[in-house]
Amino acid sequence: MRRPRLCWLIVALVFATPNIAFPAPSCHAADPGLGEVGAMAQALAGEPYRAVARDAVTSELKALTYDQYRAVNFRRDHSLWRKAGGLFRAQFFPVGFIYGHPVEIHVIDRDGAHEVKDDGEMFDWSNVKPKLMPGPVSLAGFRLLYPLHDPGRDDEIVAFLGASYFRIIAREQVYGISARAIAIDTGLDRREEFPHFRMLWLCTPAPSERFVTVFALLDSPGLTGAFRFVIRPGAQTVVDIRSVLFARHDISVIGIAPLTSMFLTGKNRDRRVNFRPEVHDSDGLLVETAEGERVWRPLSNPRSLATTSVPMSSPRGFGLLQRERDFANYQDNQARYHRRPSLWVEPTGDWGAGEVRLLEIPTDAEIHDNIVAFWVSRDPLKKGRSLEVAYRLRAVSDSSPLSPRGRAVATRSSSAEASGGRGGRTTRIFVDFAGGDLATLRPSQPIAADVSVSGGKVLETRVEAIEETGGWRLILDVEPETGKTAVLRAVLKLYDETMTETWTFALRPQP
Repeated sequence: MRRPRLCWLIVALVFATPNIAFPAPSCHAADPGLGEVGAMAQALAGEPYRAVARDAVTSELKALTYDQYRAVNFRRDHSLWRKAGGLFRAQFFPVGFIYGHPVEIHVIDRDGAHEVKDDGEMFDWSNVKPKLMPGPVSLAGFRLLYPLHDPGRDDEIVAFLGASYFRIIAREQVYGISARAIAIDTGLDRREEFPHFRMLWLCTPAPSERFVTVFALLDSPGLTGAFRFVIRPGAQTVVDIRSVLFARHDISVIGIAPLTSMFLTGKNRDRRVNFRPEVHDSDGLLVETAEGERVWRPLSNPRSLATTSVPMSSPRGFGLLQRERDFANYQDNQARYHRRPSLWVEPTGDWGAGEVRLLEIPTDAEIHDNIVAFWVSRDPLKKGRSLEVAYRLRAVSDSSPLSPRGRAVATRSSSAEASGGRGGRTTRIFVDFAGGDLATLRPSQPIAADVSVSGGKVLETRVEAIEETGGWRLILDVEPETGKTAVLRAVLKLYDETMTETWTFALRPQP
């Protein structure tokens, strides 16, 4: 378990178990729905929001440091499904450290639903110094294991821990970017609301099944929700997510399929200095419109909060990607940023009109998650209304199929004067494109750039072939309007044929 990021450090209030009785969810129906959990969420939305007493977690567990919490080991002989003959195992996290939020977890098998509880022997506390013997403790979440790489070797593939956050990884990946169930008022001046899972149900997989179904009951002051996750591990780990949300009050910004990541520094580095060339979990936002246009937006670490919106109707997909896969560009043998997953969201059905919203938050440390992306519907969620959402979430390493034309693989900038151009407020931007049919073109081909800008003007544009890589480089000299952000868009074309995705970039004013 790596050091938690800022998003995991935000601990919501702990809620009481709802006093609502419903049968357990149906795991093995032909099309298992959200009936039982949905009914529970709807009933809970009609009740006042309630918090449990703050002594639900002992002070000694709350006082655990990161290293102390990490020293608590789950006893493998307590793994769920260890004797079932299948490929999956489930293990659990105790409350403590920043995870002071008990979650009621049930396992569903042929005999019904049974709550999972620590009997005092589930966790090994012997490595915690100074010595701690807490006895039975509440649970904060769970993780699933599966033999991704070798038979008989249990590899962690997903972890649900903290508010409504969860992480998934596929073959040859390590944890990085996070997903969460829902985001409320993220990026607004008012305090962001962090819903959390109150109850979880794990469906026991048959020995022949290669997926696990998880149901969840979500709660917060603003809404309740029922969720179903169908998790399929592999070269790409795929999670099919279906949910229904019930609003307790009007919500201005409800973020659908939120993704949370980290970008400290990269190719387009700024004032921050780090001994490693690049430090990030993701290096760009990719959006696919209903018309099939792919829009790429490189990430940055701004000097102040920056919000970018990509308006559209009926998106085909969006995600935060880690395109840079070369270890040499990170030089970090412990964090292994080159193996962090990209997460891609594919909507099920028509999501209507809205926007993909990207938030970039300034940070000086890689322990802080400072990147958030999610879908925002044009229509806010009103009190007493419900909203159904379904989508597929994929953890991928090779993201090139998501944008099969030429891709923007590097964005760099400097003062134009420093790179041989004009001086003043002019910035020179270098954008390298590769992939698709670009590699098949000889340098003599008349590749040209179609560039537009708002909030500034482009003084010079040229395109060069990079024979050593088979790629092409776009060079722009840009002069922003005083005090404004220049927003650029560009594609490379051969005659009238578009050869690349659409590159976008925000050149912000310098202090």
